[in-house]
Amino acid sequence: MPIFCLQETRSGVGKKRPVTPGKLRSKTVKKIVGYLIVSALMTVMAVHIVGCGNDDPVALPDPTILKAIVRSSTDHSPVENSNVVLYQAENNEAVIRGMTDSSGTVYFEVEAGNYFLNISAQGYESVPPENMAPIPFFVAVEDTTVEGIFLNVRENAGSAGYVQGLVDPAINNFLILAESQASQEKYYTVSGPDGFFVLYNLPYGTYEIEALKSGYKMDDLVTASISSLVGVDTVRIPVSVYQGSLVTGSVTFLASENSSVDITMLDPETRAVIPGLSVMSDVSGLNYRIENIPDGSYLAWASLQNDGYVIDPDWVFKNPDGLNITFATSGTQELNFSVTGSITLVSPTNPADSTFAFMADSQMPTFRWIPYPSTKEYFIEVKDNNGNALWGGMNGDGTVNHDFIGADTESVVYNFDSQPGAPALRPGMIYQWRLWADKGTQEDSYVEQLISSSEDLLGIFQIPENSSE
Repeated sequence: MPIFCLQETRSGVGKKRPVTPGKLRSKTVKKIVGYLIVSALMTVMAVHIVGCGNDDPVALPDPTILKAIVRSSTDHSPVENSNVVLYQAENNEAVIRGMTDSSGTVYFEVEAGNYFLNISAQGYESVPPENMAPIPFFVAVEDTTVEGIFLNVRENAGSAGYVQGLVDPAINNFLILAESQASQEKYYTVSGPDGFFVLYNLPYGTYEIEALKSGYKMDDLVTASISSLVGVDTVRIPVSVYQGSLVTGSVTFLASENSSVDITMLDPETRAVIPGLSVMSDVSGLNYRIENIPDGSYLAWASLQNDGYVIDPDWVFKNPDGLNITFATSGTQELNFSVTGSITLVSPTNPADSTFAFMADSQMPTFRWIPYPSTKEYFIEVKDNNGNALWGGMNGDGTVNHDFIGADTESVVYNFDSQPGAPALRPGMIYQWRLWADKGTQEDSYVEQLISSSEDLLGIFQIPENSSE
């Protein structure tokens, strides 16, 4: 349909004529009719946006959609009413929340970028598992990105309920924690844009509910109780603006060039990031400052981002509680960090500026890296996209779960030592591998002095669909 250019005529501007009531009514009707005609034209023009002399319509851009499909890992059946929270990978901030429908599907219209998911459902293990870092993915612009998630069925699922509720006033991205009064176990989720949250799979009992976010505090203590008779409890969490506490400190760079790194406050038990409590250190003075910290106990961390640096892994391994910090009331504390240069991964890995998974060349990929100075032994670990360790890694007592990898080694094949518990990598699935460098002298696959590691958000790869190896 051609659309004509409309030109405003200026004849008669400034002239006034007397109008009788009859003429007024007639002119009013004409105006109304004219408005309806113009409105109709404007509607057509909104659908067919063209310039003068051009009859070709301009296509509107396709929306950027994330489609998350949640299924049971047992029989691949859809999991309805899964609570799906989408996070931005760069800052760990929750973006949007939704529930899956009867087909196990939820749709999010978002901007293109790097994200990760936190998913929970009654009767299933959460993704990622507690104390496991999530694996991010990339949402392409003007396209539908599909993420398939498989949830493992929980043992003793029949002896658990759930707590749902609202943050009041409705504020997005509060970290919601539920701590069992009996076992002191903690569970977490976040509030969505409507302030709503749901915490699934809580063992029967009484819980203290906590809401955390920079610049806010809870106005009252909140508890929830669930049992075999009453499996669901609904709560309201009143919050208000709060100046909170302040932590300052400096960053020391070990055998590496000075730079700016992120400093982040996390919940110690769940390792969940406290929304709003992440800053960048000052590159000139190597100092940082985090304000508006709610009362409570936290784990402070340096350099979570892909910036070429990692927090000193040896200090962290040998001082597992050394970065815990507590604020009983508004106050100021000082906490200093040491970071070092990270190990450079060669392949398979996503680039440093993106978390889009790199396509591996086979189902048994070869992991390659650049040798790290002064290394005597390397440790490697592979996880699935749910955060489960599949092969390698190290235990808290220092033992390593694979055979010795010496200083002259620059690559190994997945499960090169034929560990019986290491599963085959599945075509189409996304995984992540990490590497640590140790300065120890004994060839016994035992942690002695860690001097570096790879980045938290590197080493992300995908097994090709047509892989047959």
